[in-house]
Amino acid sequence: MKEDNIEFFDIVNEKDEIVGKIKENEQNTVKPSQLRFINIIITNKENMILVPKRSSNRKIFPNCYDFSVGGHVNSGESYEKAAYRELKEELGIEDVKLQEVAYFSPFSSDSNTFQKVYLLKYDSEICNYDRNGIEKIYYKSKQEIQELMKNKSSLFKTDYFVVMDYLFNKNYLQ
Repeated sequence: MKEDNIEFFDIVNEKDEIVGKIKENEQNTVKPSQLRFINIIITNKENMILVPKRSSNRKIFPNCYDFSVGGHVNSGESYEKAAYRELKEELGIEDVKLQEVAYFSPFSSDSNTFQKVYLLKYDSEICNYDRNGIEKIYYKSKQEIQELMKNKSSLFKTDYFVVMDYLFNKNYLQ
């Protein structure tokens, strides 16, 4: 939800129920476990996984590898609506069908946040991405990602390991 160009995020309890809201710039005043997020993993026809590298100007996890798309669920927004919004904002992709494959709770998993994870098979070239937030887009194989996660773990966002290990173990990603 935006009011006067200010985004708001819902605050949730341990059951992922909304108990309040905060302004975007106040997110550091609550625990990550009180916020909702979405992540999307995009693969192409060769089963290569889209892995963007965050720009150096990002406040959180600058210069780190990230999910293909990720972001906050805004106040009053469903996880699914947030996923489609973030997909359009970050990569300029519209008119596709996402597949929900996972839900994580910080109270029943190793995730730091509540989050839903979606998959997208997308074979078109991605040229209209957010160049302010994304330094470069890479396509990596499952093996390349696992090798980087093992040997260069500091290059990834915190929940990346939880989500990707889950997807790899459940054979969602080849």
